[in-house]
Parts: sequence; C-alpha cells; structure tokens
Amino acid sequence: MRKSIAVSLAVVATFLVNVSTVLADGGSYGPYNPYIHEPIPTGFEDTSIFYIAAGVTFITGMAILSTVKRLKEEQSLA
Repeated sequence: MRKSIAVSLAVVATFLVNVSTVLADGGSYGPYNPYIHEPIPTGFEDTSIFYIAAGVTFITGMAILSTVKRLKEEQSLA
C-alpha cells in the first residue's frame, strides 16, 4: 500500500512540475544557446593526432595482451 501511494505521489508530482522553465527555449543563454551554436574554440581543431594515438594505444595493448597470454600458456605447460 505504501509503495502505491509513493508511486502515485511521484506521478502526480512529475506532471505538476513546471518543466517549461528548464527546457531550451532559445533565450539569450550566451554561448550555450542551442539554436545559435558556435563552438567555443578549444585548440583541438585537428583531431587526427587523437585517432593516431588511439590506434597506437590499441595496437600496443593488444600486443601486450597476446604476449602475456602466450607466456602464460608456455608457463602452464612446463
């Protein structure tokens, strides 16, 4: 019974909350206005170095894992 009361109160509270004040309505929110969006310059216009670093990191990690697995198999045979 208590759960049904709590659930019904939560549903009523959800529908009674004024959500129009928290939705993006295109007001003057400075650089965070979703309708007039110009990205803030971060200095990372060229992301190719991140893709290269991610590829190298992935390949290095896979090589380490395969080496450890091979060494573990060799050790368990002895």
